[in-house]
Amino acid sequence: MNIFIDPLLFLQFLRDITGGIFDSFFVRCSIFGEATTVIFIISLIYWCLDKKLGEYLLVSQGFSILVNGFAKVTACVYRPWIMDSRVHPVKEAIAGATGYSFPSGHATSATFLFLGPVLRGKFSKALNIGLICCFILVAFSRNYVGVHSILDVIFAFIFTFILLIIISKLFDKLEEKPNLDIVISCAAIVISVLIVIYALTKSYPMDYDSAGKLIVDPAILTLDTFRCAGSAVATFIWWPIERRFINFSADGSVEEKAARFLFGYIGLTFVITVILPLFGKTPLGGFLQSFVMLSFVILIYPAIIKFFQNRKKLT
Repeated sequence: MNIFIDPLLFLQFLRDITGGIFDSFFVRCSIFGEATTVIFIISLIYWCLDKKLGEYLLVSQGFSILVNGFAKVTACVYRPWIMDSRVHPVKEAIAGATGYSFPSGHATSATFLFLGPVLRGKFSKALNIGLICCFILVAFSRNYVGVHSILDVIFAFIFTFILLIIISKLFDKLEEKPNLDIVISCAAIVISVLIVIYALTKSYPMDYDSAGKLIVDPAILTLDTFRCAGSAVATFIWWPIERRFINFSADGSVEEKAARFLFGYIGLTFVITVILPLFGKTPLGGFLQSFVMLSFVILIYPAIIKFFQNRKKLT
């Protein structure tokens, strides 16, 4: 018995006997583990609800995607349907399941996005239970649609949750040691560079399918690694700079917060849909895409928020 594949076959059996009525639901659940959705949600928290919690989530994201990327290029585990031809994923989910399988990037994102606020937020018990349920739905959706094994999801949860705890303790120490953020940032940037070098220089499996096409093209992994590095480098360059030289506030009336997020949403959407495609799909382009997106979230839009907050004080 294969304890990693058999559960997927059982879920596949359930999909078949129910006529796939839940397929669309779980495909939509997976959206909350995708990079763009995650960054919009974190931005809402960071700009409008709880800046400290937003910082915690951004830093957690920076470290988590680095570890996830390192694990992927190290383990080089193929997707379940490649490992076992009996596995037939939901077709709508395959497009977003590129590269290697272990560990799950969606489960990684769901862990820091939904469980991070449980650890650091000051929410009601009911809301915390809701956040935990959201995490479970996103993580389980990757198994239900057949694009990740149980091991992919469990490992992603374990290492990300451990990172959340470690980073939470570091944030507690920030109150006593304000310059600790510089130490954290320098360490993260060095780690980013080392992971990029590692990903570029290591060897990868060069297996081909029946059509003579590479099952996983290392170029895809290189692009993903540069994207992760771009996000991390932007996060850890701008985070301490924002804290010292901008230091915007997420406070304000409900109307002010709503307007702040609306304009930020429009700006971030413009950056993602208009600016980022200009960089192309090269590794350097992938790095710059992520770097620019996180720069807007952490530095550029906060500077705009601070400008208008200062103007309000003068009137």
